Amino acid sequence: MRALLPTISLSLLSILSADALAPQAPSAYTQFFPKCRSAMVDFYGECLFLQPNGSSLAYAVEAFPLDTSISVPAVSPNWQVFEIFPNYSPAFNVGARVLFSDMDTSISANWERLFSSKKDSHTVAGINAEMIGPIADIGPNSHNYSEAETKAKFHFDAVNLTFGQRFAVFNRFYPNIFAGGSFARIKQIVHSKYENKSAATSRTINNYSTFIGAGPKLGFDFDYRIVAGFFFNTCSSLSLIIGESQNGTHYESTAPDLATLGIPQPNTQQTSVPNRTQTIPALEERLGFSYAGLFKCCKITFGFGYQAQIYLNAIQTFDMTAPQVLPSLIPGASVDDGVYAVGFARTLSNFILTGPYASLGLVF
Repeated sequence: MRALLPTISLSLLSILSADALAPQAPSAYTQFFPKCRSAMVDFYGECLFLQPNGSSLAYAVEAFPLDTSISVPAVSPNWQVFEIFPNYSPAFNVGARVLFSDMDTSISANWERLFSSKKDSHTVAGINAEMIGPIADIGPNSHNYSEAETKAKFHFDAVNLTFGQRFAVFNRFYPNIFAGGSFARIKQIVHSKYENKSAATSRTINNYSTFIGAGPKLGFDFDYRIVAGFFFNTCSSLSLIIGESQNGTHYESTAPDLATLGIPQPNTQQTSVPNRTQTIPALEERLGFSYAGLFKCCKITFGFGYQAQIYLNAIQTFDMTAPQVLPSLIPGASVDDGVYAVGFARTLSNFILTGPYASLGLVF
């Protein structure tokens, strides 16, 4: 037994010495960026082509046909709902990263910005036989309106600051886990107008919803080298954004009876809702391809792909469930003179961005 101890000691010493003298495996950034320095800077810009969308973009309902020959009910229509379908709009995303190749870590910051608008309209086929009106007011008083038009505007800003840790798992596979903070500002404005030009009556409804908040962000991305400098890229992240939600509605009504009643035109009304704090889960996903070209002093990357972002319950509206059809408490008033509420309902809708992107980056 004593004779074996020196042999075991010498064997362990030789193993440790071999491990100490063996060449260390290159870091993930050394594999990803050959001839890289201990600290590098990556500036990038992306051209986005995104379509904003949500679940609160219906603006009008048409009732057709009206059959006045039926006594009960007096009218027996069907209904068709009209909704805004936003177009794809240009947007941008710019950012910078500091890469520390010795530790396979990075610090990243970026800013994404979108502004988009879309118009839509509809005119009834038969003014005397059909009617069109707001979602919450498609009763007999909507028979006075023959045209409906709307315009939606979308404002979106997102700022992220994250810390990432990259791993050298395989020669071609470079995963990265990142965590940090995210800020978001989402605003949606829908302006709708209903009118009958021949009767000089109109009603406009201007609804806005704004959410501003910030919170933690956690994500995962990886780059897989297909061949030479061509890569497959993907990124997934989850954010919990805590912030303040604001919304309200402004109404304007124009009718000949207003002058008779001594009410200035237009008759203005407003729904005011208290601001509220809420948490918005945000999910982001992108898939794409890129090519990296190495030069003596820098590295240039080109990329393209598709991305999707969804902010759950980010849009808030507080709409009427139904107005009063006949305001009989005011002698001489008509249903076109204003909005007479019976009930209200709060609705939460998602804010969604989807579309392709193209990127250009410079690492030095």
